[in-house]
Amino acid sequence: MTLKLQHLLKTTIFISLSFFSCMTWAEIDQEQAIHVPVNTLHTSLLSIMENADTKSFQERYDVMEEVVVTHFNSPLIAKVILSRHWKTLNEQSQADFIDLFNRLTISTYVNRFDSFSGESFSNLSIEQMKENRFMVKTVFVRTENKPVSFNYIVQNDGDEWKIISVIANGINDLSLKRADYSAIIKEKGFDSLMASLKEKISDLQTK
Repeated sequence: MTLKLQHLLKTTIFISLSFFSCMTWAEIDQEQAIHVPVNTLHTSLLSIMENADTKSFQERYDVMEEVVVTHFNSPLIAKVILSRHWKTLNEQSQADFIDLFNRLTISTYVNRFDSFSGESFSNLSIEQMKENRFMVKTVFVRTENKPVSFNYIVQNDGDEWKIISVIANGINDLSLKRADYSAIIKEKGFDSLMASLKEKISDLQTK
């Protein structure tokens, strides 16, 4: 083998290894980015749990509000939940529903994660669903009860990964709400749904 051929072969191998190395680092970077909204949510939940005895409901609400508004794709979630009813609403009603739904989500988190006794979250795996959609599988480890699985569907939204669905122990909260809300709108109308959500928020904040 001539020196020129050896040099060409070495160059080709180096370029190939560099290419695959870049692919690997790119995949790692993407996986880290996909985990950001989930990890941020979990860190905040543990924080409000640890501070449940020293921080007011509103103080803990403020912590979770930033997380939900920033890391959940609320407009998309709202469209999916209201389904065909979404297009029948004007822009103001759509905005009001998104705001109220966020308030319900935040209040629910603060109400349910209200004490701490050594609990923790662990990431289990990540599975691709579509080109820009992944499922992040995690588990909530509890000291005195069985662990709870939390799976999150995360989707890219303008170069930012956001949560679009939460599945707890196999139950998709988005699907449940879509069925419940649709039934209320069909039977009593959109205004009744809004009134019902406001009542639920009030109940969560006073318990």
